Amino acid sequence: MARLLRSILGRVRRRSSVETSSVDQPRPPQHERQLARTLAEGIDRAMNARLWDHAERLADAAGRLAPDCTRLSEQLARLRLTRGDAETALRIVDGCRTMPASLRLLRAVCLWLVGERIEAHLDLHRWSAKAAAPLDARLLLALIELQLGDVDRSIEALQRNLRHLEDPRTLEALILVHLLNDRPDQAEAWAQRLRCRRHLGDVAPEADPLLRSLGMPGLPDEAEPTEEDVANLAMELICFEPAIDVLVAAQHSQLHLPTVRLLAPAIAQALPDLNDASAGMHALAKLSLLQGQRQEARRWAERGLAQNPMSAPLAIMLRELSQADPQTPAELCADGAGLSPQEKAA
Repeated sequence: MARLLRSILGRVRRRSSVETSSVDQPRPPQHERQLARTLAEGIDRAMNARLWDHAERLADAAGRLAPDCTRLSEQLARLRLTRGDAETALRIVDGCRTMPASLRLLRAVCLWLVGERIEAHLDLHRWSAKAAAPLDARLLLALIELQLGDVDRSIEALQRNLRHLEDPRTLEALILVHLLNDRPDQAEAWAQRLRCRRHLGDVAPEADPLLRSLGMPGLPDEAEPTEEDVANLAMELICFEPAIDVLVAAQHSQLHLPTVRLLAPAIAQALPDLNDASAGMHALAKLSLLQGQRQEARRWAERGLAQNPMSAPLAIMLRELSQADPQTPAELCADGAGLSPQEKAA
């Protein structure tokens, strides 16, 4: 569990959403804001390189600027926490004029370490109940519940995370919590869900050695997805259709072919149960194009447009595909040309 806490602390500096702010304060001059950002980056680099003396010299020069710069306050608080001075870290956080999610997480850690455990627990509990709370808030709450000996509440906090996103770190935490409480069957069930994420390319490299160190099978190789993998993902997509667009957009940003080879058949399997099957076919056409399968993309686009003739995105896609393929007249695209009798019936 300590690794999960380090993971949270290592990521909070990247959080930027503001939860609370003080009364509007005049912004410091541009040159001071630039200097504060430069100092924050320098402290971060020095800490990563374990150049503690250099980090401390930068921190000495940064104190006056910290209250007006969230990022600098976070770096100074992290430095003090790393050096074992949670009280000073808490003063730095409380002295900042804004309180983004990253600082609020750091504050909860500082409160816990200085002995203000009730305040830390209550704040995390209230915050985690909000849908907008970051996943790390519920992860930290789960660790605290576990420290307090309430295993069921710890599991409940983690499972609330999974209502928002199938988060691999949350799955890792559930595995550990169940193993710590002698529940190997439940731990293996969560481990299997974690292994399924491998095909989606969002599992951290350390997940495999973590599972193996616990005496459990590690992550599968990036081979072709199994029928069970496809069926599991199809069920998730049926339960939360907006995820389809998000997952396809992610592949446009950073293509990961093993993910595409899982996602495409899962969407196809889910089609009969989707509220908007034509949108699913549009997604399948996009995935086909990502794999260089233009004929397959056109086939899915034609099926989608046959089912929903008013779909502008599908009409645009078909027009572009037709213009790029002189063998397919554009005027044939809207009436289901090229479909087999079975596909027309579908």
